[in-house]
Amino acid sequence: MRIKGIRLQIIVCFLLISGFESAAQRKVIQFSGLIVSGEQSYGVPYASVYVPRTTRGAITNDVGFFSFPLLIGDTCIVRSVGFRPQKYIIPDDGRVSISVVLYLQSDTTLLPEVEILPFPTEADFKKAFLALRLPETDMNRMRQNLNAKVLARMQFNLGMDGGLNHLYFVNQQSFSTVNQNFIPNTSQILNPFAWGQFIKSVKKGELNRRREKEEGD
Repeated sequence: MRIKGIRLQIIVCFLLISGFESAAQRKVIQFSGLIVSGEQSYGVPYASVYVPRTTRGAITNDVGFFSFPLLIGDTCIVRSVGFRPQKYIIPDDGRVSISVVLYLQSDTTLLPEVEILPFPTEADFKKAFLALRLPETDMNRMRQNLNAKVLARMQFNLGMDGGLNHLYFVNQQSFSTVNQNFIPNTSQILNPFAWGQFIKSVKKGELNRRREKEEGD
C-alpha cells in the first residue's frame, strides 16, 4: 500500500512539473477585443472573458471592451447574462497581441406560467367563497345606491354632455333669428346723443312746424 501511494505521488508531481514546463514554454500575448450583440452591434457591458481553471480573465467595460494577458493556446470563454456563451482559442500565429470582435447571440428562456392564488387548491377557493359573508353595512350601502329614487335624483342632477350643449346652442340661435324682428329697438332710448338732438329740435320749434305741416296737409 505504501509503495502504491509513493508511485501515485511521483506521477502527480511529474504531471505538475510537465504542465509547468509546457506553460513556461508557451508565449504570453496581449488579448483584447470588443464583445457585441444585436443587428447594430452594440457593445455588451460587464461580460466575463476568462480562461477556465485559471486566474486569467477580465470584465468588459461600459462599451464592451476588454484587454488582459494570456498564453498562446488558451481557450477563452465569454459569458454574459441573456446571451449564449462563446469559446475562442488563442492561435499560435507569431503575433504579440491579438484583437478580436466577438459576437454574442441572445439566449431567451421562456419560463412556464405561474398562477399565484391565496388558496392552495381550487376546491379550497370555492369553499371559502361560498362561506363568505359580507358585512350588513355593505349590503345596506349597496341597496341604498341601487334605490330607484336615488338613481332618479342622480339622473336629474346630471349635467349636459357635449351633444346636449350643442343642441341648446342651436335652439338659442334659431329662437334669436326667428324673433329678431319682433323685439323693439331700445338702443335709441338709451342713447344720450339721440336725446340731445331731440331737445335741440324742441327748442328750435321743429316739432311745432311738423305738426302745423301735418294739419295743413
